[in-house]
Amino acid sequence: MKITEFIGKYKKILIVVIVILAIPSYFVYDYTQHNPKFCTTCHLMDEAYETWDASAMHDLNCHACHESDILESLDHVREVIFEKPEEVTKLTVIANEACESCHATNDPQWLQVSNTAGHKVHIYTQEEEPECIGCHGLQLHVFEPPEETCYQCHSHDHDAACEVMDVHCIVCHEFTATEHELIPQRDDCLRCHEGQQTMGVSFPSAAHSNTACDDCHNPHLEEQHTECVACHTESLGGGLHAVSAHDDCNDCHVPHSSEPMRDGCLSCHVDKTGHGGTAECSLCHGFGA
Repeated sequence: MKITEFIGKYKKILIVVIVILAIPSYFVYDYTQHNPKFCTTCHLMDEAYETWDASAMHDLNCHACHESDILESLDHVREVIFEKPEEVTKLTVIANEACESCHATNDPQWLQVSNTAGHKVHIYTQEEEPECIGCHGLQLHVFEPPEETCYQCHSHDHDAACEVMDVHCIVCHEFTATEHELIPQRDDCLRCHEGQQTMGVSFPSAAHSNTACDDCHNPHLEEQHTECVACHTESLGGGLHAVSAHDDCNDCHVPHSSEPMRDGCLSCHVDKTGHGGTAECSLCHGFGA
């Protein structure tokens, strides 16, 4: 009997068989391709499933990021069944396009990064576009970069900022900011430091209001600041500034403070508390040449 005759004779039966096979086949395909629970049938993936389920990506199925064709998937199944690996040894490679399919599409469900300060500097202005997972893939399904991420490229000389201030780099360098650049400006510093009390010194917004904070301070270097005389050249002219007891500006001048100069003088000259009433000492005792 020819095939065409066989099909013609048993056409209805064949249709029923195909439908019966197609329905469970569809559900098997959908489960294996779109349900992350399928991955947990392999004990190696328990941790991956748990971290994925606790992440912001838990509404996505695995293949939304881990793209593979049927042949690659079958080869993976073969490897698990016959080679029985005890640990995951392959480094996951996720193309930037997979990340951008959510994060660079103006979809309000996801953080959009193409116009953010950090990503413009690190991704979109580079001749060779770095991989997103270079920063966001260092931990299993934990997508917020850990503190040490920055040190992959940036020198450990910058450690002082994190150690002294006990903050992550992105506290000052706001990666996802859209209204200002990645390098902190005066207003960025004042968000934390204005009104803060540190070693008895306040940080009013008017302090050195015509200068940038980094004119004096390098937050990446512990206990380092620009010498005052780099700008205040008048203090080199002699007078009481030339007295050896006055060689440290901070002994008399309290940085960032509107504290009267008289109080600074009396912190050393305690025997002159009642001298001159409340007048500023500099009215009579000139600090110039």
